[in-house]
Amino acid sequence: MTFTLDSARSIFPDTQVADAVPLVVQACNQLSAEDQLALLWFAYTEMGITITPAAMDVVNMMFADNILAQIKQMPALEQTQVMCDLVNRADTPICHTYAAFGTNVKLGFWYQLSEWMQQGIVAPIPEGYKLSPQASEALEALRRIEGGQQLTVLQDLVVNMGYASTGAMPTVKDPVIPPKEAAPRTHISIRGINNQTVLSYVDCMNAFDFEAAVALFAEEGALKPPFQEPVVGREAILIYMRNECYGLKLLPEQGISELADAGFTQIKITGKVQTPWFGNRVGINLAWRFLLNPASQIFFVGIDVLASAKELLDLGLVR
Repeated sequence: MTFTLDSARSIFPDTQVADAVPLVVQACNQLSAEDQLALLWFAYTEMGITITPAAMDVVNMMFADNILAQIKQMPALEQTQVMCDLVNRADTPICHTYAAFGTNVKLGFWYQLSEWMQQGIVAPIPEGYKLSPQASEALEALRRIEGGQQLTVLQDLVVNMGYASTGAMPTVKDPVIPPKEAAPRTHISIRGINNQTVLSYVDCMNAFDFEAAVALFAEEGALKPPFQEPVVGREAILIYMRNECYGLKLLPEQGISELADAGFTQIKITGKVQTPWFGNRVGINLAWRFLLNPASQIFFVGIDVLASAKELLDLGLVR
């Protein structure tokens, strides 16, 4: 049997994915615009102890500065209307521009608004605002999941705001500031894994050398981000990495390698990833599921947010 993209997605089917994340996102997306804004307000302010302002040093907010400046000068009612328009994915110039931002810029956009809300520069949620029962349940569900999963939920919420076009919206290229110098290239070790392709992939990602990381993929290779459809082909993967992966620090811990059909090799590693939004205080528990072709190129890598830290010890390597 030779592998297809569909069959590759099913390797290591016992991976314990954090199913709570899409459920919480779905619950939040079903709320009214006002409740979604209130939930974001509560989430950002409650998580303000955890989210690090240093993240804004990594994100190139120049792409959002013009919109933020416009909002800052608006009367309070207009500020609220713009935020509701973003939640409702309205057909407005600001919503069109916002839709083209990368994930990190969108997170930074709302982080800046939350800071201004606390300072009284942007219209805050009215004092004493009561969430609807549905919004209260969604907020409680958000509180119950771990920090890394909370960030994943916030990412999904803000990514899908802005004008929802029927066609593909071109994203802003390079929305995150590349390092002035190449990041130090440290050679990691992963317990149970000596495959050079996988080790090089992690080294390249941590050095933000995305061109070298993409060169490890087969021409028809695919990368599947958490809770998203696969990104297929080297060019598309490179654009995705440039838009989404600056500032990430991969911390794989252990792995397992198995021979698969038709000369392929499947490898699963587990560990954490740190993001600029949580710094080194919170890591998202991840699994990377690699499928390498007979030439040891990456045919597929699926990245999964794990349900709990338990699976980090569940590869049969810990006694």
